[in-house]
Amino acid sequence: MINKIISEIISPSKEFTPIPFWFLNDELDKAELKRRLEDFNEKGVNGVVLHPRMGIPESTEYLSEEYFDIIRFIVKTAKELDMLIVLYDEAMYPSGSAHGLVVKSNPDFASIGIKLTDNPDEGKVIAAFDDGYCIVSRKCGGTIRGIHFGEDDGEENAPLSADILNPDAVDKFINLTHDAYYSRLREYFGNTIIGFFTDEPCILGRNSAGYFDWTDGFENDIIRAGGKPEELRGLFDGEENETVKIYGRLIRERLNNVYYKRLYDWCGAHGIALMGHPKDSGDIDEERFFHIPGQDLVFRWVSPENGGTVGAHSVQAKCSSDAARHSGKRRNMNECFGVCSRENIPWYFTADDMKWYIDWLGVRGVNMFVPHAFYYSLAGKRKDERPPDVGPNNIWWRHYKLFSDYIKRVSYIMTDSENCAKTAVLCESGAVPYESVKELYERQIEFNYLPYSLLNSARAENGRLKIAGYEYKYIIGETTLPIKSIKNADEIDERDFRTSIPAKDLRVSHLIKRGVHMYFIVNEGENDVVVKADMPLSGTPVAMDLWSGEYYKMPSVFKDGRTYIDLSLERRESLLTLFDMDGNNEYTAMPEQTVIDGLDFKLIEENSADITKTYAARYERQEGVRNEYFRVTFDEMAECYVNGTFCGAGFFNRGFRIGEYLTDGINEIRLVITGNIANKYSNKKIPYGLNLPDDFAGA
Repeated sequence: MINKIISEIISPSKEFTPIPFWFLNDELDKAELKRRLEDFNEKGVNGVVLHPRMGIPESTEYLSEEYFDIIRFIVKTAKELDMLIVLYDEAMYPSGSAHGLVVKSNPDFASIGIKLTDNPDEGKVIAAFDDGYCIVSRKCGGTIRGIHFGEDDGEENAPLSADILNPDAVDKFINLTHDAYYSRLREYFGNTIIGFFTDEPCILGRNSAGYFDWTDGFENDIIRAGGKPEELRGLFDGEENETVKIYGRLIRERLNNVYYKRLYDWCGAHGIALMGHPKDSGDIDEERFFHIPGQDLVFRWVSPENGGTVGAHSVQAKCSSDAARHSGKRRNMNECFGVCSRENIPWYFTADDMKWYIDWLGVRGVNMFVPHAFYYSLAGKRKDERPPDVGPNNIWWRHYKLFSDYIKRVSYIMTDSENCAKTAVLCESGAVPYESVKELYERQIEFNYLPYSLLNSARAENGRLKIAGYEYKYIIGETTLPIKSIKNADEIDERDFRTSIPAKDLRVSHLIKRGVHMYFIVNEGENDVVVKADMPLSGTPVAMDLWSGEYYKMPSVFKDGRTYIDLSLERRESLLTLFDMDGNNEYTAMPEQTVIDGLDFKLIEENSADITKTYAARYERQEGVRNEYFRVTFDEMAECYVNGTFCGAGFFNRGFRIGEYLTDGINEIRLVITGNIANKYSNKKIPYGLNLPDDFAGA
């Protein structure tokens, strides 16, 4: 079985493709659309989310026959190319309004909120107070971002958002969008079309400051639950009371049952998955209503410089993956890289960053990646609408198959596998703890978030908590269950992955797939990690580089029931260690490499239009020397040529193995360094090139 898994990792299925948002943001030409899809497919991007986006001309009306003619052409072409399509349910976001058509069909369907005011004539009075103020419900004026210029936040033509707590409004939304797509594309549902993407539905819409979520008659729900409408003032005063708690719970329940469940049921009945993500990073109960639970990594909420365990948004990757684990769902997704630019400079996003984010998500269990975004057009204002393009309009596109293969391999190992967490961290939707788990990450103690709402489907047995095939020995969080409850990592007396010295930046997930044990190990920090590590398994450890697909036998020692290895990971590196328990297979050891020292690179050409600098050095190969490689430091992408032959591109990794390209005698080595695309699309000048002359001493 291990040989089959290794083979499937090396050549991963299209099923595990990245599925980027494809911004359909201009007048769309069928010949160009086909060319783009063919290009995507060639680069290993075998699926897209069709995302109507700001910049579509007004002449192309949303959900018109002209619009559907284009969508049908794209889907038909994808079918011919054996690609996957995810439909997007809005124009543009947040979802639920059908570009304002829901409200146009009935003005009573507009988003409603409650506000505190001294004018009772502003709306329906929910509660009045002695100081002359009252709480009223009324149309809040919320909008969404539209797809035509002039429809953005605060602009006059921004479409009105719909009341997604109103079942009639949600039914109208489904009829306008989902039913319309199905009536025109039904033959593609369940094969080429695999899902409908709903995007951060927001009850109030955007630009509705001062209001809290509401719908007509909601005060009756609160009263039936034991709440007092007058106590809702605590929402506005920032004071929690019993009614405020009831309000929060009932709003979540209503959104889940009125919006998410309706979409979930529709998608299930039509043979596709509801995918996308809820509004907030800690919305874990909402994930029950997605066939593919998801989250949204944007605005550099977590980042290499700030750390991957800091802040409320750091829970989101495990929020989606653990929700999938505990509900028996194969896949979970993340809409990733959106507006994750450095230093608030539009377009300043690097391949180095992209690798960090893939590893950050992957080691936490994400197994479907939805990059944000691939732009159809960068014309005019379009290039400034939530950049960067992380695909065809960036410097790395010609080498993108390296990234798509890596994403596929990470997705593959995280699909149809179980992680070996023995610790469950109890949580509530909207309040998923992050500070209490930081030490677990830093000590490589794997855990899974478990919402209290699922405890009724769990059982305690022999001191273990069992749910959905997972078995937990330790519980962090308050519970009356007869399970060992702990407060911190010091109380965990059983360790899986251990290191000889503390390695706070090391992240580890122990997986079992078809009986094969694997450890996915990621260096999340900025410095190299060099430690001895041991695991409670026997057999032959096989190290696999998921970036290159290469694998080799690891030197190891078995002692006292554990296998010991030497582990060395540079920044941005990851490693998959598989255990061959049978010992019947032969594996090649990693070949010895010859480090080339002292290469004297000189700048020989600079092309500011292409953002490139070319460097050259001469190397005389000595007799009997083979397997040469050299190391350099550079910003941002390096392409290496030996005697005119291309021999590899470098991003986060700084080493080039060139032995097979060298000949005896004098060789010319050239490096073409391409700078960050922000040099082209922003007013900033981001330095790029080789770091000369001190960084050429070798490994």
